[in-house]
Amino acid sequence: MSNPLTAVGGVGMSPPAQSATAGNSVMGQMDFLQLLMIQLSYQDPMNPINSQEFAAQLAQFSQLEQLTQMNQNLGLSTQTNLLLAQSVNNTMAASMIGREVVAYGNEVELTEGQDCALNFNLSGAAQTVTVTIKNEAGATVRVLEAGPLPSGDQQATWDGLNAEGDELPEGVYTFSVSAQTSSGTTVQATTYTQGTVTGVSYVEGMAEFLIGSLQVALGDVYKIEE
Repeated sequence: MSNPLTAVGGVGMSPPAQSATAGNSVMGQMDFLQLLMIQLSYQDPMNPINSQEFAAQLAQFSQLEQLTQMNQNLGLSTQTNLLLAQSVNNTMAASMIGREVVAYGNEVELTEGQDCALNFNLSGAAQTVTVTIKNEAGATVRVLEAGPLPSGDQQATWDGLNAEGDELPEGVYTFSVSAQTSSGTTVQATTYTQGTVTGVSYVEGMAEFLIGSLQVALGDVYKIEE
């Protein structure tokens, strides 16, 4: 019957005891020292481990441990800075209630009995400017012809009616703008939202401005007015 013990250097020895951290993908200091002890125990007496090689292994582990600690400290520092920045942003956001803001976006809120202002900026003068309005389902409800227009900030007015002249229900709609010169060259059009901040909501810990029922991310705001 074969001996289940492992023979090393001609001497039968039991396999090393399983580490207490078996199954853990992270190797700790005690795991490394245990491996060194096993390595010393299993070395060939006629050809022992070179002392310089042993010292080099210790030095490598020491460097690895220091790098790991630095990485952990850096991660904690980064997380702390992010939490601090988030806290400052949230505090500043609350102080913006009642202020007029301008933010990148293409949403507009339709209120019964009121016209909607559709704001956009043209990078150059355009001969034809078309504003397409869609409902929350993504269906086109109205197309407005607004050109010709010069470059700069522009505004088209929507009366809240669809193409058939029927009044549309209140809610949030989106709009897009396409513009071309007389020669057919495309003019860049950037849509934006403008209004008074009526409140602040928090989504996953991040502040968002409320302009009526519109939600505007703090990072999309590029102008604050009195």
